[in-house]
Amino acid sequence: MNKRHQGFVLIVCLILLVVMTMLGIFMFNGLTQDQKMGANFREKSRAVEAAQTGLTSVGYWLGQGNNAYLGPNNWVSGVTCAANGPTPATSPVVCNAALATPATLPWTSYTSYVPAGMSVAASGQNTYTSNTSVHTYFMGATSTNPPSALYQVTAAGKGGNDAATAVLRAVYKVQATSIDLGGG
Repeated sequence: MNKRHQGFVLIVCLILLVVMTMLGIFMFNGLTQDQKMGANFREKSRAVEAAQTGLTSVGYWLGQGNNAYLGPNNWVSGVTCAANGPTPATSPVVCNAALATPATLPWTSYTSYVPAGMSVAASGQNTYTSNTSVHTYFMGATSTNPPSALYQVTAAGKGGNDAATAVLRAVYKVQATSIDLGGG
């Protein structure tokens, strides 16, 4: 083997080394992107869960019938909710106006809700960046026999960062029923 051939082998080895290094860099970048996408999906899922918990809690509250809004005489009203921030309340409030733009946060009127087991903090493992926001709107009575009404509930939840936000909406029908137990 002459010196020219030995130089050729060196150049081929250097080229292969550069190609292998570039492949390693691309694989590492792909792994990093996968981890970022997984973390974003996790936080978005947590935001959806927080909003869903808000919807479920208000739906349960509406079904109880033991609050000021749900008696047949009160179904034709809602209250004028605060125009600049959360309505101060320990339980949901039924508003007499719907949200104009539910996808635009923060809303002008809402009830701030902290579901059981939810930890709210600026940062940290298994924490949420803010309380769940809930807006309940009285849509109107649907019938008088039996009395029933429709409520539109919109909930916004956030995950572990402000970029992970979910807005969900549901309509609940609340109906008063009575059962004749007999025995007159």
